[in-house]
Amino acid sequence: MSAAGHFLSPFLVFPRVNMKAELLDAAPNGSLAVCHKSGWIQNESFFQWCHHILSNVKLTKDDPVILVLDGHYFHTRNVELLELARVNGAHIVCLPPYCTHKMQLLGVAFMLLSKLTMRKQLNSGSNKMQAE
Repeated sequence: MSAAGHFLSPFLVFPRVNMKAELLDAAPNGSLAVCHKSGWIQNESFFQWCHHILSNVKLTKDDPVILVLDGHYFHTRNVELLELARVNGAHIVCLPPYCTHKMQLLGVAFMLLSKLTMRKQLNSGSNKMQAE
């Protein structure tokens, strides 16, 4: 989501080894997904996410965007990412370590509500399945 309220299709990371097309059956159009056994984004998938973001926003060097990232080494020590951003007119701002949970307001406000709503729906669905 951008500061202007524009949404992009999601980039999902599933905690599994192999991707199944069915995982994207109910996902919004344009969604991308990767799998990793840890369920966490890795260097290669992070770069795929960057391409996904940069290819879906209308940016130029005259009309740039700012990507606000945490201070993870994938972001701060990734020459390929920095070059991709420079060429496409994106500026990268990295938040200080150990404070992103307080400084990423989108994550604290909007995403938290989304996670709680999704968890409630999943739990109610699993309860219905158990009752049947």
